[in-house]
Amino acid sequence: MKKACLLLLLVTLLAGASLALELGGKTGVGLRATSLSVRGFVNNNFGLDLSVFYSNSTQSGQADSNIDNLALGLFYVREVYPNTLLEIGTTVQDNQGSSAGVSFDRVAFNPFVGGEVFINDHIALDGKVFFATYLSQMSAGSRTTWLYFLNSNLGVHIYF
Repeated sequence: MKKACLLLLLVTLLAGASLALELGGKTGVGLRATSLSVRGFVNNNFGLDLSVFYSNSTQSGQADSNIDNLALGLFYVREVYPNTLLEIGTTVQDNQGSSAGVSFDRVAFNPFVGGEVFINDHIALDGKVFFATYLSQMSAGSRTTWLYFLNSNLGVHIYF
């Protein structure tokens, strides 16, 4: 059993040493769910993701609602198949806005696992599954905390 585990570890390490994709210094712009996203790879093993979102809506008989969202993600990257990446990381979000005239400020922490498939050198599709989302909201002088489980989103990026 020890030999099988050692062999599996060695094959995994050697597979990671022979990356087909050169990710270091690659930067992409795209859409993820409803957010504009800029993502870059520091090297072949780590990446950063910055997302922004703004929404403004009006409902009849109520005050306007608006939300702005800024999210920063850091993730570990591993090529598991040619042109296919496994990504494990976390995203920290800050949401501010108002809903029906009540202002709020939210902070969320989202650990995730995801994947990204490069269709060619410049276009990639990706998806993330968030294990849990810890969300803390300050609103009208009170603090509320939620914990959500299993959320996901999809994105497309153009790299240059």
